[in-house]
Amino acid sequence: MSPVKSETINLMLFQLVAKGHEIAIVTSLGLIVMQIVRHELLWGGGLPLGLLGAGLAFNHLEFFFSKEFYGGLKYVPTPVVIIIAGIVAMLAGPASAVLLVPKSQDWSAGGTRFYLYGTENDFWPSDLSGDVPDLEELCGIDNSTHLGICPGGGYNSLSNYWGTLNSSTFETESIRSYAKELSGSQFYWPVSNVQQGPNGKTTLVQPHAAPVTVLQRVAEDWWGALRVQKELPTNQIDDRIVSATFKNAISSVRCAPPEKLGTNDTTVNFPSISGRFDFGDNLPLELNTLSPNWTDHLQFQWVHLPSEFGAASIGAVFETPWEDKWEGNPSRAVIGCTVQAGWVPATVYTDKYTFWTGWYPWNILFGDRTPAFTAGSDSSTNGRVAFGDHWLNLLTPPDAVTTANTASWRPSTIESIFANAGLTTSNPSNGSTETTPLSAWLAEDTSSSEMVSLVQSIICSVVVDGLSRTGSHRVFNTSGQSSEWTIANYNRLPDFNTLILDNKPALQPLSNDPERYIALDATMKISGFSMQSSLSTYLAMPVLLVHMIMATMHIIFLLITRHTSGSWSTVGELIALSQNSPPAYEALANTGAGIKHSKTYSQVARICAKGDSASSDYERIELVFDECSTSSGNPEHSSPGRELQIMRSSLLRHPATWPKHRTRNDDAWGSTGITIFVSIYSGSSRAYH
Repeated sequence: MSPVKSETINLMLFQLVAKGHEIAIVTSLGLIVMQIVRHELLWGGGLPLGLLGAGLAFNHLEFFFSKEFYGGLKYVPTPVVIIIAGIVAMLAGPASAVLLVPKSQDWSAGGTRFYLYGTENDFWPSDLSGDVPDLEELCGIDNSTHLGICPGGGYNSLSNYWGTLNSSTFETESIRSYAKELSGSQFYWPVSNVQQGPNGKTTLVQPHAAPVTVLQRVAEDWWGALRVQKELPTNQIDDRIVSATFKNAISSVRCAPPEKLGTNDTTVNFPSISGRFDFGDNLPLELNTLSPNWTDHLQFQWVHLPSEFGAASIGAVFETPWEDKWEGNPSRAVIGCTVQAGWVPATVYTDKYTFWTGWYPWNILFGDRTPAFTAGSDSSTNGRVAFGDHWLNLLTPPDAVTTANTASWRPSTIESIFANAGLTTSNPSNGSTETTPLSAWLAEDTSSSEMVSLVQSIICSVVVDGLSRTGSHRVFNTSGQSSEWTIANYNRLPDFNTLILDNKPALQPLSNDPERYIALDATMKISGFSMQSSLSTYLAMPVLLVHMIMATMHIIFLLITRHTSGSWSTVGELIALSQNSPPAYEALANTGAGIKHSKTYSQVARICAKGDSASSDYERIELVFDECSTSSGNPEHSSPGRELQIMRSSLLRHPATWPKHRTRNDDAWGSTGITIFVSIYSGSSRAYH
């Protein structure tokens, strides 16, 4: 772990290191190319004019499409090296970044099998339409909202959550993942949302409470084992992931448009379900349970829909407060909604960035929903979970705290959630208690559709939250006070720490009969940033290896030849050299205003030592475009590079252009030239004038 806690800053620092590495590589390649250019100018057969500046331009892509480069192609060996250096320089940056900047990666860090005592029907039932004796023994109308194992256990969290939204902000924020406090108990789990348009269906998936509760305990024990066995401090592991795959609660709801109903109207439209889970046309249904009595508060009731509505689990009716009480025609807006609930396989995992803040469904297999669906079947559990009055009463019992304006009305929990979400007030964000007018509900505009979407989303969240708690009482030891309940049938093996890190079963099975319990597999991973092999790394490594080979060969060459130079590595030094050289009227004819043809760039240039007209004992360095010849008449100067090999003295100095100075033996030498030193690495240098 870096001393800097910010992941973003750490990655930026790696990027800076990669950029520095790229600069170093380009600099190294520049030295190599400059060495080749000097070698060919000084000791080789010369170099085309177009390649004189190759050491300065090889890392620019446009250089390889210029006349300079085309003109130098006739001199084959040097352009090949320059092309390779240019390619490496161009790819050095991405290659360095690929190899130096770490990637996010997960490592397997253990796993185990954990168990739920009970059968598939105990935890994922398809029929909740009858009595639920095990549940009713622990949950009653008065305490269903206080225990997390009860269908209404999430009421307080749902009410607080929906109280932060209203119909106008709901569409922009959609349905956020529920926060930690959504549990209503010591365990918690967010939901995910899929919504199709303002009046489209709302679908919510929520992790099943029973396996999540045990998985939470397994995760805590695994984390303790990892720290003990590996002796790692907490800050050495960045992210941790614990996951398991099992069935989770799913609910889909669609509501019909609001209708204006009077005292004698009893027909409400409900959306039908066509086939497996596609909502179809709205169908009318006669309801005798609608009250004709005027009320000043909203009303809600569950409705059992007949078979012609398709695979519907339950229907719901939302009624707004009545209007026009004193005008002889009281009425209200009524919305009919259809609910389909079931189970869907999904992988549930922890939040890798903020460990233990919740459990999230992922890789949801919508096509594998249960109960199974058979076209033409009239079974109450064909393609959906069937709900009965006993279970629904525990899901939405009367609210213990009355929030209505009149003490005579005791709303159900879902009615309190509607009220807390502002569905009965015109501007709840300002604390208004003014009732939303009937015309606003019946208007065919965005505002009306937003309120309908909010109604169906609240219904969907209440149903999926209650269904996800099914069977959760079976994982607790329910003796004593609920605050003291512990996980039941959770027995660790003696070598638990070693087994769970080796991805082996670390918990004792609940029975010798596998049919009496459910076995699920949990996997653990730790994640962080690491260097890892991939196609990009395999492509990047040859780029840097080519540079390493070139650099190694350059070093060997310098050690063997024992000479190098830093001269003519800038544009200014090249201009100074050419300024002190005679004009090449034939080779560079008609080039004063620029060079148009690449053929001119193919003229071969060399650096030679020429005799000084003022004295036959001294020579100077020139850039020439013809064969080197000297005025001294010394035959040993006629071989290429020989005249520069003899420029050695006892002084080892960096090559540079020095101001004219007086020699030891010639006081009257005066202002007849400039002094040039050419250093021969590991050798000496001698001044020529």
